[in-house]
Amino acid sequence: MAPPPNSALKSVEENLRAVIETLYEISVGVHEFQGPESVDVIANLIDKLSTQYQTLDSVAAKPELDVAVPREVIQYIEDGRNPDIYTREFIEIVVKQNQFMKGKMEAYRDFRDVLADQIKVSFPELTEKVDEVIEGTGGRKKKEESQNGGSS
Repeated sequence: MAPPPNSALKSVEENLRAVIETLYEISVGVHEFQGPESVDVIANLIDKLSTQYQTLDSVAAKPELDVAVPREVIQYIEDGRNPDIYTREFIEIVVKQNQFMKGKMEAYRDFRDVLADQIKVSFPELTEKVDEVIEGTGGRKKKEESQNGGSS
C-alpha cells in the first residue's frame, strides 16, 4: 500500500492539533469554572469541538488516507508503550528469521552439491544432466569454480 500524500496527512495533522487545542481549552475552562458566565464559553468550545470532529472525520475519510496499522502497534499505544519499541522488536525478529532462512538455504545448497557429487560417482552417465540441474538451481560446476578461483 502506498503511503498517503503529504498534503492529506498535513491536513489531518492540523485538524488533530486543533481538536487537541480545543480539548485543552475545555479542560482549562472546566477547571477554572466561574459560574454562569463560564457556561457560555464552555458551550461554545463544545460546539467548536463538535465541528472540528466533523471536519476531522471528513478529512480522514479520504481514500488516499486508508492506512493499515497493525493491531499490535495500536495495543502498544493503548498500553502506554512507545511504538518505536514495537518497531525495534519487529526488526530484531525479522533479522533472526532472515538469518535462520539464510542458514537453511546454505544447508540445502550444500546438500545439493553433495548429492550431485554422489549421483555423478554412482551414475556417471547422468553427469551432464546433474550439471544442468546444478546450474538451473543457482549453482556452478566445480570445474568452473576452480578455474575462476572460486569467485563469482
